[in-house]
Amino acid sequence: MNLKRTITRKLFLVPLFTMLFSMVMSGCSDDKDGLQESQYGYVQFKIYKSASYVQEEATQSSVIPTRATALDKLGEAQKVEIEMQYNGKSITQTLVLNAYNESNAEYGVRSDKLQLLVGDYKIVGYKLLGKLDNVVTGISADENETFTVVSQGLTVKDLTVDAQTRGTVTFKLTKDGLSTRASDNSEYLFSDIKVIDVTVINTFTQIRTTFEGLKVKYAEDSKENQNPDNPDDKYMDIGTAKCDSAVWLTAGTYRVSSYTTYSKKGAITKELATHTVQGGEEFTITDNQLTEDAIVPIKLSETAEYIKDYKALKEIWEKLDGKNWGYHGIGSPEGTNWNFNKELDMWGNQPGVSLNDEGRVTGLSIEGFGAKGKVPDAIGQLTELRVLALGSHSETAGGRLFTNENMQESQKQKVRMNYKEMFLDYDPRIEMSELLQNSVNRNPKMKAIKKDNRIHLKDTQIGNYTNQITHVSKAVMRLTKLQQFYMGNSPLLAENICTDWIDENSEYAKQYKDEAANWSWKSMTELTDIELYNCSKLTTLPEFLYEIPEMQVLNIACSRGIKGTKLTQDWERLADPDHSESAKKIQILYMSYNNLEVFPENEYLKNMEKLGLLDCMSNKITTLHPFGSDIKLTQLNLNYNKIKEIPEKFCGFTDQVETLSFAHNELEYIPNIFNANSVYVMGSVDFSYNNIGINNGENIKDPGSYTGINASTVTLSFNKISKFPTELFKANSPITTITLNNNLLEKIPQYSLSSKDGNGKEFKNTYLLGTIDLRFNKLTELSDDFRATTLPYLTNMDVSFNRFSEFPTQPLNSSVLQAFGIRHQRNAAGERCLRDWPTGITKCPSLLQLQIGSNDIRKVNEEMTPKLWILDIKDNPNISIDLTSICPYIEAGMYMLIYDKTQDIRGCDALDIKR
Repeated sequence: MNLKRTITRKLFLVPLFTMLFSMVMSGCSDDKDGLQESQYGYVQFKIYKSASYVQEEATQSSVIPTRATALDKLGEAQKVEIEMQYNGKSITQTLVLNAYNESNAEYGVRSDKLQLLVGDYKIVGYKLLGKLDNVVTGISADENETFTVVSQGLTVKDLTVDAQTRGTVTFKLTKDGLSTRASDNSEYLFSDIKVIDVTVINTFTQIRTTFEGLKVKYAEDSKENQNPDNPDDKYMDIGTAKCDSAVWLTAGTYRVSSYTTYSKKGAITKELATHTVQGGEEFTITDNQLTEDAIVPIKLSETAEYIKDYKALKEIWEKLDGKNWGYHGIGSPEGTNWNFNKELDMWGNQPGVSLNDEGRVTGLSIEGFGAKGKVPDAIGQLTELRVLALGSHSETAGGRLFTNENMQESQKQKVRMNYKEMFLDYDPRIEMSELLQNSVNRNPKMKAIKKDNRIHLKDTQIGNYTNQITHVSKAVMRLTKLQQFYMGNSPLLAENICTDWIDENSEYAKQYKDEAANWSWKSMTELTDIELYNCSKLTTLPEFLYEIPEMQVLNIACSRGIKGTKLTQDWERLADPDHSESAKKIQILYMSYNNLEVFPENEYLKNMEKLGLLDCMSNKITTLHPFGSDIKLTQLNLNYNKIKEIPEKFCGFTDQVETLSFAHNELEYIPNIFNANSVYVMGSVDFSYNNIGINNGENIKDPGSYTGINASTVTLSFNKISKFPTELFKANSPITTITLNNNLLEKIPQYSLSSKDGNGKEFKNTYLLGTIDLRFNKLTELSDDFRATTLPYLTNMDVSFNRFSEFPTQPLNSSVLQAFGIRHQRNAAGERCLRDWPTGITKCPSLLQLQIGSNDIRKVNEEMTPKLWILDIKDNPNISIDLTSICPYIEAGMYMLIYDKTQDIRGCDALDIKR
């Protein structure tokens, strides 16, 4: 290497011109100033270590032999004192030496430029001076050591000096195999090393040198290695770590003798381990040369718990037919499998596996991989496990449910609510007409109506499995930190879940056999969430459920192998404190899509003090027994059953209720289980698709004792209601939206929404009513109850698919009415019966949308206004209307007209009406 060429930094030097030459005009300054510029040139001296000096062929310099005591570091020299001869005269000059820094000085230093008369000079000798101008070393030059100064040029003269030879080295950390010797201070991850102290020993002098605080960078790479489990995988994953800076060492042969590793998080540095290295790999330091990747062999321990975890993972993978796994779902690419073609300490890096900072396995989710077989005894090694998911309700519809085992309480609650959101949640207002839904969603003051995104029964594929796991080892009982245990979509039987060893001769069973006598589910105090979803071969709930001391969530949906009577018995036992550790602690119980027919008696249900969410959708329930009003639910879903009556004091309700669902049953009366005078107003209560009103048109079984409904939205669509449910308003129910479509209403008498006494004084909360859906009934008129005096906040109303022959004008005087629908009016004979346009309707102060299509509207004499900017007149074959006044708005896209091109519409050619 040409060291001279490596020194390329520009130096800003002040030329020194203090020499007096006896041969130049006897010292007169005027004469000196008069010399021609061509009589002068410059010289610069460069000083190198003699051990690494290589002369550049193109220069006129030569190496000057060194004759003095060696310097420790070339950077110690701050100045050079040069003695020269010119024309027999002696000249001595002291020049400052420069280098970028002390480290760079090892590659050479250079002096300030010196201005001299042109000619030949001989170097007699030179001294190197230290910071205090002390002589560091002195050197005598050979007789023939000269240099020439050329006119107006720069001559560079190389000088050499004996100095301690040293070079630089970088360190590379490698994994020193996996020792079988236990070592407490080796239980850390290779990737955790962020800082290292390295001690090296000179193999000749035995002198040790320590470098402290070297920063380490970790990276993952690969090397060629055939994966025995996958012929297409020819590269192994490896981890590498290197120090990011080079350090200086005196020349010689070395090896690493010891090291101390550290982790670092933010400003906190923590010592990991200190090790002495026996027989480390040797490396050589050459003067001014860089030696790369001197090996620091990091000792890892095969007895480290995280390494044992990874071996257990491979055992689990192999026993569950891992070679044939292929992920299906959201969270990993289609067909993904685990890969063990990597260094052992990297085996934990698998899809569906979560690790903590110490590398221990804390989350194991194999949902979606298609596992097959028996979960082996090796599962007991994963003692830091928080989440174990062998299958779940979401894997076919939503993908992997668990992505982080260190969940905050809010994240855990979101996982708990996932089943509800996927299969249960819906907005009952979805039953309202499109007109009403659009109007509600346009109003920023009203809660928007959510689309029904539930996964329905046909999508759950009850009895179709995503895995073939048949047994789970009882070694799960060793996982005392487990918080969530999910099993799903499996042909599991209750007697095969955590009841026995999978292989009594396995190394794990032998290891745990002595301690197993002390295992107890009662020790699983952190296990709160359990799921046995779509395990349709279960004929009873597994025994371990009754022993869990802190169970808060239980999902046994789609367990259709359990008969109805047995499921009732299991629920009774689950709610009995004498037989169930969690009877008073269960908060969420999912039991949809089962065979339940009868609720347990009150003596059991009253114990479920913390129950907040109960899901019994799509069972075969005919008989309900009450929890009692002391049990306050937040969510209740009894949809799709055969319930005819809900007993009083069935349960209480909290202030957090959003939706209570009783739809698709056989209810004959609106149940008296609420209290309109409660300070808590629920979101909605759904009684749609029942038989309410079937008993002589009576909607309430005992009107005199009826206490109303403390809900904003009440859905009564698709019932047998022939009498308007006045009792709801008489009991002062704070209803803002009521849906009564698809019933048998023929008339809504006066005082249905207000009392007769007090000259039509409204019931206390009737004024809150703002949205009414009366479609698909047999109404011919509306009473004066629908005027603004009773319903001042009436905003949206739809009476389509009834029998109105005259437009009901009562609601039009509401100052906030925005949408009104009166489509498809037919008399008893099925004939169109609404013919007259409601003249003056465009003067309604806030009306934005009118649907009057599918009628027999004739001549429209009213001038249209852009204030009413959504108008449906489609399917009025005899209509005649002039739209001249709003045509510019139609052309500009600021007016929505729903019409037929064959209708008699005038004044707007943009509509392309067929004449």
